[in-house]
Amino acid sequence: MRNSIAYGWAVVSRTVGLQCLASLGLATVYWFVQGGQAALAAGLGGMSIALGNALFAVRLFGARPVPPHQALRALYAAEIVKILVVVALLVLALTVWKLAFGPIIAGLVLAQIVFWIALVVVR
Repeated sequence: MRNSIAYGWAVVSRTVGLQCLASLGLATVYWFVQGGQAALAAGLGGMSIALGNALFAVRLFGARPVPPHQALRALYAAEIVKILVVVALLVLALTVWKLAFGPIIAGLVLAQIVFWIALVVVR
């Protein structure tokens, strides 16, 4: 059954896995081109999106099916958690860890593009 919670978990695990691989690949490229700090920044940018999506799935898919009104509430709560996690990690990266802005945004954009593509390709 394609609308089951198990199917949702399968799609999420593949999608987040692809985001992590893309982020690692971009971090590797940055490592060779600009060094370790840029690689860390690119990896953190991409992994913040992947972590946000993983937490979104944990909140949304829960342990059991729920009534529609609770599912909608879980969807909103999951999106808020995702946004807060991504923003918190980006603020930490830019202000506390003083990482470069360009590689962070490159990692973030790549992970988001991979997410959109994976939702179409991963079935």
